[in-house]
Amino acid sequence: MAQKSKFWIYALGHRPKNAVNNLLTTFYILLITKFGYGAAQLLEDTQYYYVGCYTERTDLPQESIFSKTPQSCIEICEHQTHKYAILSAEQCYCSDNLIAEERQDEQLCNKRCMANKSQYCGGAGVHSYYIIITARDASPNNLKVTNATENSLTITWQAVLSIKRTAPGMNAAQTLEVTNYLIKYEVMHTYSSLPFFPQHEFILQSTEQSFEITDLHPATDYNISVDAMCGELTCGSASVVGSTIVGTPSPTPRQPRILATTDETISIEIPPIKNDNGPVTRVLIIVERLDDLLSQPFDSDLLGTWQSAQKNGVPYYITGELDYQQTDQNRSRDFVVGDGKRYGAYSNPVLDNKKGHVHISLGIVSILNGNTKTLYTHSTHDQHQTSLDDFTYATFDSGRESIIALAVTCVIFGTCLVLSLMTYFYLRYKTCQSRGGLGNAHEMTMQVPIIERENNGFVVEDDLPTADNFKQQLDEIVTSLENTQRLHRNALRMNVNDIVAEGRYGEVITGKLISSSVPEVNYDCQLHVLSLDDLSSNDQAHLLKDFRNLSRLQRHEHILDFYGVSASADWFYIVFEYQAVSLKRRLIESRRAPNSAPAERISSLTEQLVLQWIYEITNAMEYLNSCKIVHKELCTHSVFVTADSKIKLSIFGPIPFASNRQKVDITRWLAPETLRHQHYSTKSDVWSFGCVAWECCTLGGTLYANIANSQQLLDAIKCGARPVQPDFVYQDLYQLLLNCWQLEPSERTTFDDIAYNVRQLMTSPKHALCFDRTPNNAIDTLPYYLPMLETLN
Repeated sequence: MAQKSKFWIYALGHRPKNAVNNLLTTFYILLITKFGYGAAQLLEDTQYYYVGCYTERTDLPQESIFSKTPQSCIEICEHQTHKYAILSAEQCYCSDNLIAEERQDEQLCNKRCMANKSQYCGGAGVHSYYIIITARDASPNNLKVTNATENSLTITWQAVLSIKRTAPGMNAAQTLEVTNYLIKYEVMHTYSSLPFFPQHEFILQSTEQSFEITDLHPATDYNISVDAMCGELTCGSASVVGSTIVGTPSPTPRQPRILATTDETISIEIPPIKNDNGPVTRVLIIVERLDDLLSQPFDSDLLGTWQSAQKNGVPYYITGELDYQQTDQNRSRDFVVGDGKRYGAYSNPVLDNKKGHVHISLGIVSILNGNTKTLYTHSTHDQHQTSLDDFTYATFDSGRESIIALAVTCVIFGTCLVLSLMTYFYLRYKTCQSRGGLGNAHEMTMQVPIIERENNGFVVEDDLPTADNFKQQLDEIVTSLENTQRLHRNALRMNVNDIVAEGRYGEVITGKLISSSVPEVNYDCQLHVLSLDDLSSNDQAHLLKDFRNLSRLQRHEHILDFYGVSASADWFYIVFEYQAVSLKRRLIESRRAPNSAPAERISSLTEQLVLQWIYEITNAMEYLNSCKIVHKELCTHSVFVTADSKIKLSIFGPIPFASNRQKVDITRWLAPETLRHQHYSTKSDVWSFGCVAWECCTLGGTLYANIANSQQLLDAIKCGARPVQPDFVYQDLYQLLLNCWQLEPSERTTFDDIAYNVRQLMTSPKHALCFDRTPNNAIDTLPYYLPMLETLN
C-alpha cells in the first residue's frame, strides 16, 4: 500500500512563512498568472486542489466536525467518500457539490487555521473549499511477478503514459505526463537471521514495463511498489507481493555428536538446525561405512534406503527421516541409529559395528511452495571425540562407593594444594637471595633503550564476538552510516577476475560504481569482498574495530574516498575509490638515465612536487592521529598518486599486489617496537612516515637493501643503522627524517611538527632537495634499479 506523502496547502493571496521549496512557489505563481486568482492550486501529491472562497451555505449538515487544519478535514471527507472539504474556522463540513455563482473575493477568507497560522480557514460569512481527487489514473495496470528465482524477482506492468485532470476554475484540463517509474521494495517475511540493509530506490524511464530486482534473499516475501512519477509528483501507484524461491540450506549445521556406541547401535545428539535460506522441513539421518580399502565418493543420486544400498553395493544409506515442520521440533534431539524401527519412509536396521567404522551425517531438506532444496553434510572423525562435557563418573556406584570416590578425590586435590604452596614459598625465598647478590645495581635502572610493549595486535578472548553478536554489531555500524553510503548491489559493476589485493578479510577487486542520481555517470572503485560466515572470531573482532574507525572518518582530500557498503545473500562489500598508480611506481618511473634528456636532471619530478607530496602525506596522517586511529601499514605501496598528481592514502584493507599477484612485505617500513613486540601506535606511524619520506627523496630507493630478514633488520636498527643520506638530500631535510627514527618512541617528532617543518622547507625547495645533475652531486649514489627489491618492497 503506497503511503500518502506530506503536502502543503497555499491559501490564495497569502504567502506561507516557511516556503517549502522554490519550485512549488514558482508553479503557484504561473497558475495565478495564467488562470487568475480563481484558478485551482495544485498540491504536492496532486490529490487535492484548493478551489476558492464561497458564500456560507445553509444546506450543510447541522453537525460539523471539529478540525484545526485543512489537512485533517480533507482526510476525514476523503474517508467518507465526499468530493469537497469545506472549512470555517475550526469547523469542517463535507459535501458533494458547490454553487459556482457564489464565488467570493479571496480576501474575505481571512481566518487563520487553529493549528497552522500560515493557512486560512474561511472567514465571516464565507467558507474555504477544497476538492478531493481520489482517482490515481496513472497507476501501473496489471502489476505482477512474472519470474522468481532464489535471488531475484521480475515484475511487469502495463503503462499509462499520460492523464488529464480538471478542477473548478480552470479554463482547460491539465495533462500530466508520466516521466519515470519509482520502484521500491521491503521485506515482509524471511527465514534469514542475517541483517537486511536499507535498499535504494530504482528509477526507470516511462517507456519501461518490466524490471528484474536482483540480490534478494531466498525464501523471502517482498512487498514491491511501483509509483508513476509525473515530474516531481506521484500520479499513480500499484503494489504486489513477490516471493523468492527456497535456496540450498545454509549455514552447514554442526555434525551430530556421538553419545554412546554398542555393537549394534550408535546413539547421537542432533543439534538445532539453522537455515537462512528457507524452512527446515525434514532432517535425514545418513549412515556411511568406512570399511573399504578404497572409499567411494559420496553421490547424492545413489543415496537411498538400506535395501537399495545393499542391492547397489553403496556404502551409505538413509536410516531415518525426522519431521521438523513444527517449531518446537527444531531443538537438540537424540536418535538411536540401529534400533530396528521405521522413521518416515526409511527403516533403521541394526548396525554391525564390528565390521567397520561408521560415520553419521545429516541431510537438511527445505520445502517451500513446491520447491525442494537439500543440503548433505559430511561428518568426520571429530564426532567420535569425547570432550569434558561428556565425561561422567561411572567408576563407582551410588552408596558407599561414592563416598570412597569423593574421599580419594579430596586427598588428591589436598596433596596438590600443599605441594603448590611449598613450591611457591621456596621459589620466593630463592628469588630474594638472588636479588641480594646484585650489589648496588638498581632494578629500575635503564641499561638499554626501552621499547614499549602493547599487544594491541591481539584480541582478548573474552571480547571475541559470537555469530549473532557479530552480525548485530555490524548492522549497528552500517545503520550509523549515511544513506548515500548504503549502496544497492545493482549500483556495482564488478571485475571479478581483476584481483588487486588479498588480506585477512578477503579479496579486493576493481569495479564501477553507478551514480544513483545520474545513471550515466560511474566511478572507478575497489571492492573489498567479504564472506562474513567464513571469518574467524578473531578476524570478526578486528573487522568490527577497523570498520568502526572507518565509519568515524569524514571525507579527506588526501585519503581514498569511502563510497559505502553493500550486501548480497552471500557477500558483504566495502567500496572505496580506486587509484591504480602507487607512489612507489610513480617515483621509480620518474627516474632518468644518465643519457636521457634533459641531461641535467635525474628525475622528471620537481623538488617542489616531492616536498608537496611529503606534506600531503603528513596532512593525512595528522588527520588520522586527530581521530585516534593508527595506520599500521604506511608505506609507498599504500599511498597513491592521482591523475592530477595529488596524494591519496589507503587506510583500510590489505596492500595491493606489487606484481604477478605477489604480496608486499612491509617489514622494512616498521618501527623496532613493532618488529619486536607487535606494538602499533602513532609513534610507530611516525617511523614509517620517515621511511616513506626517504623513498620520496631517493625516487623510490629500497630501504636497507642489503639486509635479508626482520631479525637482522631489528639488530641493525638497535645498533644505530638508518637509511643513508644521499648527497642530493640536504641536512635540514635529512635531520627531519632522523627525528622520525629515534629508537625511543617518546623521543620521536609529531606529525604537527613535521607539517610545520615541511612547510618551511617548501619555501625554498632546492635548499632541501636537489635533482640537478651537477659536479657537486654524486649522482652514482642514486641507483636507477635494484635487483627485484625495487618493485617487491
